[in-house]
Amino acid sequence: MDATDIDDIATLLDGLKLGAALGWKEVRVIAAYMQAKSFSAGTTIIQEGRKATSLAFIEQGVVTIQKEEAGGSERHIIDLSRDAVIGEVAFFDSEPRSATVVAKTDVRLLILTRERFDELAATNPNLAIMVLFYIGRVLSRRLRQVTGRFVGLLA
Repeated sequence: MDATDIDDIATLLDGLKLGAALGWKEVRVIAAYMQAKSFSAGTTIIQEGRKATSLAFIEQGVVTIQKEEAGGSERHIIDLSRDAVIGEVAFFDSEPRSATVVAKTDVRLLILTRERFDELAATNPNLAIMVLFYIGRVLSRRLRQVTGRFVGLLA
């Protein structure tokens, strides 16, 4: 990846909450391990059951998270937008994808594979820890939302 690509990704990352929590130098280091990818509305980005170990930060657009039900139909779980993280379950546990993610609008993602994260962790462990804590905060907020919805369904 050349310096221009890194700067382009760093500029996108800097606009997200993760980037805002870091300095430009750190953002640029992380950007060197990521790739930007765009998807048109209606495109399946992640397919439930497939093997993969990447996660992505939503830089632009809205995605729908769906879970396959018995009989093959898809059940809407939640819509996610800018600053959300997708694909994190398989990123952490290396199991097949736990849900399907479909672009509801045109979407731009900043993708980090597990292999590239491991390289980041080997060369810059403190920065890797910052990324993990950021992802942990995002997941905690999502778990609180889902828990609240679940309790509401039980009431």
